[in-house]
Amino acid sequence: MSIKTAIYAALSPVAPTWPVVAKQGTEPPWLRYQGVAGVDTSNYDGDGMGATSGRIQVDAYALDYGTADRLSKEARAALYAYAGLTVGEITDNPDDYEEDTKLFCVSFDVTAWE
Repeated sequence: MSIKTAIYAALSPVAPTWPVVAKQGTEPPWLRYQGVAGVDTSNYDGDGMGATSGRIQVDAYALDYGTADRLSKEARAALYAYAGLTVGEITDNPDDYEEDTKLFCVSFDVTAWE
């Protein structure tokens, strides 16, 4: 299973979840994710296959900051609990408010391995 597929599988039970752009007309709260970096690392198993890691940004959107923050925490917990994903570190990104959509966003990056 790819990292992005595992991210979706972990997050989708928490809230409506979309890769890159939420479906137009989706009522908040919702989650969005996008790949921001990836690395193939060689190993010494002799099979020629490496381990793939990726850094994925996860954004929690809501009409108020408290809900966005709570959703972000629930998303983090879901990622750590999901058996199909090995989570490394999670780092915070700046919180945001989008004037045009009137939505608050609490964002973080997760580093994970397939």
